[in-house]
Amino acid sequence: MKNLSKKILTAFLAIALFALSACGSSGDNNNTQPTEKLKQYETDYVSISYPQDWELIEKKDFPVGAPASTIVMFKANVKNELFVTNVNFAHSALSETKNSIDYGKQVIANQKAILQNYTEINRSEIEISISGKTEKATLIAFEGKRTATDPAIRFIQLYAVKDTQAYIATAAMLPTEEKSIQLSAEDVVRSLKIK
Repeated sequence: MKNLSKKILTAFLAIALFALSACGSSGDNNNTQPTEKLKQYETDYVSISYPQDWELIEKKDFPVGAPASTIVMFKANVKNELFVTNVNFAHSALSETKNSIDYGKQVIANQKAILQNYTEINRSEIEISISGKTEKATLIAFEGKRTATDPAIRFIQLYAVKDTQAYIATAAMLPTEEKSIQLSAEDVVRSLKIK
């Protein structure tokens, strides 16, 4: 069962990040749980906040099959035999400059095409920090399956572009995951700041 869980996690990570590579050639950062202690992950390009009890997974420790575009992953501390809630951040170079909203529309269209039983739950424009300026970006929640026999997975994605550099923050979880874990995962996605 443990191997099945790893295979499903890797498969859905690949699906979530496929959209980033297919398209390539935070304003409201209030935590839902204000008492939750957070850590900061930073590179020269991004800054991300995540719960201190979540596991940070860096490139050298990625599971087999993780797309090369992945920057970092975070895994919830609540273990589930079928699927472990996780958040990953990926980066890709675009062939031309786009704004974050247009890029989001393009990625969403790709998601609809590759996932079975795609169902959009909600979509909104939020403000995030890109190069120290507040810019609009698309935040979307949707569910889908890779194959008919896979479980439905709920995704929350945020799309951001700085010049020709595209970033996608993706939370993936079972739709039945505890609400507090779902909210924490969304907070991690919303915390993305592009330097």
